[in-house]
Amino acid sequence: MAYFSLSLLFEAFDAQTKQPRKSYEHRIVLVQLPEKPSYATIINYCQQHLKEEAYPVADGTEVVWKVIKIIDVFALAEDISVPLKTPIEVYSRYFADDFDCSQEAIIAKYFADYVWQDEQSSD
Repeated sequence: MAYFSLSLLFEAFDAQTKQPRKSYEHRIVLVQLPEKPSYATIINYCQQHLKEEAYPVADGTEVVWKVIKIIDVFALAEDISVPLKTPIEVYSRYFADDFDCSQEAIIAKYFADYVWQDEQSSD
């Protein structure tokens, strides 16, 4: 097993209707995966370990955040002397000024240079 940093784009969804709220967050999460994880392994990890409970917001709607795009995957280390309990969120940024933008607009504005998920899925 090895440690990786996943750069992820999350979007808020209405927990009842499953409709996107067009509110976005960029997170970097430290995870432990096999040394050479496949695309499917990373997707599966995100689906299983990066789920959140729904919570109410000011308008009374229940909201849940979901991974919508893998921006990048960085291999960090194969062995760390002190084992870490992963996942560990090490960075978070909400795009408050870009409320009601599309996913494509957020990616073009902030991550235009590289989106790992799209690179992998085109193989």
